[in-house]
Amino acid sequence: MAGRKEEIIKVATVLFSKNGYDNTSIRELAKACELSVAGLYYFFQNKEDILFNILNSSLDRLMQYVSSAINKNDSPQTNIKRIIDHGVQCVMESKMEIGLLLKESPRLNPEQQVIIKNNEREVIHLIRNEISRLNDEGSLKNFNLTFLAFSIWSIISFSHNWFNPEGQLSTKGFVTETTELFFNGVLK
Repeated sequence: MAGRKEEIIKVATVLFSKNGYDNTSIRELAKACELSVAGLYYFFQNKEDILFNILNSSLDRLMQYVSSAINKNDSPQTNIKRIIDHGVQCVMESKMEIGLLLKESPRLNPEQQVIIKNNEREVIHLIRNEISRLNDEGSLKNFNLTFLAFSIWSIISFSHNWFNPEGQLSTKGFVTETTELFFNGVLK
């Protein structure tokens, strides 16, 4: 049963990414899954529920990647570099899902939107905690910690739009340059 549900989510992710959420009908989705519409509704309440499952699971995965980057015995600089590395790795593995998260989350009902926003805040909170540790050691200039956390979150999450790990900049290069930008700025 769980395998079929995951299969529906994968097919929906591709269709929603390719055609857009609004331009993908429930009939088209059911046909692509080789199910009747009633069969699809056996697994999900409606199309919105499918989208919610896609977005929520992508945020869960991102939370796991970011959490795994944090080791309280390591310096916050090391943890932030790993957060960027693990975050970008997750986004590259989940480009379609992250794209849907950033583009289609307004399609969810208000309760679902609250859950998604809270999960995003949890990821940003993990990032902010490491920035706060930097601040506590006196290593930061006078910046708003939340602004810095959202900056890292934006760099990680929006990389799905433009970053190609097979292009001129490798994933390692992306992490190195992002870390350099964050810790040292761009001026000589």
